[in-house]
Amino acid sequence: MNSETFWEDFEFDYTFDSLDVFSEMVSIEGNKQAALNLILPPEWRSQLDRLNRVRAVHGTTALEGNPLSEAEVERQIEIIDQEGDSADETKITKEQLQIRNSARAQEWVRRRFQPGSPPVGLGDVLAMHKLVTEGSDEDHNVPGVLRTFPVQVGSNDMGGVHKGSPHESLPEMMEDFVSFLNAKKFNSHHPAIRALLAHFFLVTIHPFGDGNGRVSRLLEAGILFQGEYNVHGFYGLSNHFYANEQEYKSLLQECRRGRPLNVSGFIKFGAIGFRNELIGINNFVKTKLNRVVYRQMLVRNYNTRTGVRRRLLNVREYQLLDFLLNATEPLDPFSASPSRKITISELGEYPLIKSIYRNVTPRTFHRDLTRLAEIGMIKFQRDEPSKTQIIELDFDAISKYQIS
Repeated sequence: MNSETFWEDFEFDYTFDSLDVFSEMVSIEGNKQAALNLILPPEWRSQLDRLNRVRAVHGTTALEGNPLSEAEVERQIEIIDQEGDSADETKITKEQLQIRNSARAQEWVRRRFQPGSPPVGLGDVLAMHKLVTEGSDEDHNVPGVLRTFPVQVGSNDMGGVHKGSPHESLPEMMEDFVSFLNAKKFNSHHPAIRALLAHFFLVTIHPFGDGNGRVSRLLEAGILFQGEYNVHGFYGLSNHFYANEQEYKSLLQECRRGRPLNVSGFIKFGAIGFRNELIGINNFVKTKLNRVVYRQMLVRNYNTRTGVRRRLLNVREYQLLDFLLNATEPLDPFSASPSRKITISELGEYPLIKSIYRNVTPRTFHRDLTRLAEIGMIKFQRDEPSKTQIIELDFDAISKYQIS
């Protein structure tokens, strides 16, 4: 549909193929229940929540061009967690303030959209916008106030150009949007679909001078949280959208063509992202559990004697495996792989390994590795491009050496 005529006789009328997202919905439910069935130690919950907060804030601001790294995002979140509203903001950049704003807005949404809380109102949308843009988005933008001028977003390489709702119609359009969110048809959908529909229509209306994407993604996260679909913490889909930015922005534009609006592509895309988020949560927990139990097994095997002077694991072997357990922690805590791989040559260069094997020959080091592979504690893999041997922990040893 031509962007010039898009808003003529506009209605919140849409279609999507529910069968096309059926498998994603089944997976979402399965992974949600799997995660909720696990009782996590407080420190795991805290780490998981922090990781999700950082990823969500980084993703949503990076989509708007903020160049700050995840490490810097985490630093800014730590500052406002520790100092709150008293944090000094006189000497920080607009990019840093944008990060802090997004983190504060995220916490506001968490409090506002507790399960069982009242439905979304226009005041909520305006409050979110004020929080995310105050002080950091000054050009052609008034925090918490609908825009009073026309806007055009997008580009040809991102699926095309879209004109937001005419500014003269925004007060009525936003009242209609809130009515749409509270209508029977909308609320008959799965919470994930409701969240994505709210995101799609709000960013399509584009009611503000700036911050529209951030507010749309916040509202989406709030609806998920209100529907009890944020397990073990609070998060949104911003990281998924940022990792797939081209597809995200192109699909938004693609789904604006035709009447009624066919939002199947965007719903499918978002559902896949949400499914993957939940899978990542379960991967995080699985990796933590595997490593805790593996460490317990190490201690047990070290204390298990196979003869008068022989243990199942000797001191060197125990120290080597203990080091590997720390050194192979996945770089991505949400990875499906519970262990990072490491080459034998890389392993041999670590100071601690050199210290463990300082009084023996290199042959002893290789002999210990071979024995640990033979008894199923580690496994080797050959990296063909570099022709090197790679080591990783073998978590199947957990079931082989069951803890009684």
